[in-house]
Amino acid sequence: EVFRLTMINNLLRKAVELGLIALLILFQPELRRILERMGSSFHSGKAASSTAMDMAIAQTVLACSDMSASRTGALIIFERNVNLNNIMSTGTIINSDTTAELIKNIFYNKAPLHDGAMIVRNGRIAAAGCVLPLTPSTNLSKELGMRHRAGIGLSEQSDAVVIIVSEETGAISLAIDGMLKRHLSAPMLDKLLHGELIL
Repeated sequence: EVFRLTMINNLLRKAVELGLIALLILFQPELRRILERMGSSFHSGKAASSTAMDMAIAQTVLACSDMSASRTGALIIFERNVNLNNIMSTGTIINSDTTAELIKNIFYNKAPLHDGAMIVRNGRIAAAGCVLPLTPSTNLSKELGMRHRAGIGLSEQSDAVVIIVSEETGAISLAIDGMLKRHLSAPMLDKLLHGELIL
């Protein structure tokens, strides 16, 4: 502007504008996650009583232990602050107490809802047979199947705690913030769930 270099000035202005758009496109998943978490802070009624959550955790760990032994695949989501209504709408609404027997019945391989994910909200089973987004990551082990990729995908897009029981090996895994903890024992699963879900 001082030297009246109008063309260069215009080019630099356009480069800055295009650079900002490119940054928005490049960091779109991260920005979406931040906005979802900011929006969720206005969502009320999410905190389950510690007693209800304690019971839900105990029953879930018991069910996962049994399903691990019988090599029954499972995908269980504990909703936290980020609302999962859009995921719930892809499945069947249940709204029931969380019991080990019901969880095992949902994931029984001849049951109609066994292929999808189950969502626990405020210590209660809210929905089952839900469809999850797959992770776009290409750096995952080839051992990990669709359940693991779906569980990791949801944990990348929300603050949910996701339990995966492998149908092939019976191994129990936990996905949080896109990170997967594998080969968990029942006591370790119980400890991790309490650490993440009980305030």
